[in-house]
Amino acid sequence: MAQMPAYNLEKDIPNNEWQNEELVTIKGYDADAMETGISPDGKYLLFNDKNEPDKDMHWAERIDDITYQYKGKVKNTVSSAVDGTPVFDAGGQLYFTSLKSYPQDVRTIYKAGFKDGIALDPVPLEGNIYVADRNKVGKELWVSLDPDISDNRTYLFYSEGRFCPGVGFPYPFNIRGAQKLDDNYYKIENRILANINTRSLEYAPAISADGLELFFSRIAKVNGRLRFIGIFVARRASVKQPFLQPEKIMAITGEVEAPVLSGDENCLYYHRKEDSRFRVYRVTRKKLK
Repeated sequence: MAQMPAYNLEKDIPNNEWQNEELVTIKGYDADAMETGISPDGKYLLFNDKNEPDKDMHWAERIDDITYQYKGKVKNTVSSAVDGTPVFDAGGQLYFTSLKSYPQDVRTIYKAGFKDGIALDPVPLEGNIYVADRNKVGKELWVSLDPDISDNRTYLFYSEGRFCPGVGFPYPFNIRGAQKLDDNYYKIENRILANINTRSLEYAPAISADGLELFFSRIAKVNGRLRFIGIFVARRASVKQPFLQPEKIMAITGEVEAPVLSGDENCLYYHRKEDSRFRVYRVTRKKLK
């Protein structure tokens, strides 16, 4: 396998198709809000807190475009491990990460129905999207996480990372893709993501409904230190072709992660670190779909 290229900060391609960075307020909630999911109709905002290693998912209900009312934790997802990174498909089915049975069971990406703050019948996704043979208890653990899915549920994109004791960030941390066959998800060819993954950290993918736009987060080592670079978008002409070179979304500023599209794909949500607190933000397309 060819070695992945190094990331070059000076060669970032700017993307100026987004504007109006604004805070999303969650009334009744004042802790960290990270890794959001938006229901297709915009009625529900899901997110997780930062309580490592006991992250939980929460939900809020829409008041207006940038204001939600906090409702509580998402039932049937609360455990003593990490439960988070919620997203929805076009039909309102919920996908999320859960480490509740890890590492005994490496299946860490789940799907469930969602109604009024309840995850209905959560079950793990099946297929070859998990890494088991390289796990070394007490030394390193490979985890599949951060799922997002195309509207017809055919294509799944997710993060794959190696977590080591005492290390703040996983490394390597790359984006993977999979295609659904007979209710299981099987990895697509690495060439499809060759222009996205580098020797830096690329993770938290968000795919458009048609599978032609992919958003993701990037952290890179600059002058010997890890630095949040931003949120990027990459495009392709068809689902059979590789994504082209990614572009950095210039309207998004600060230490930001975890993009997710609204149902109409005219808004992009993410979280940003401010004064040691993570808050939800969004930007909008200049030219609406």
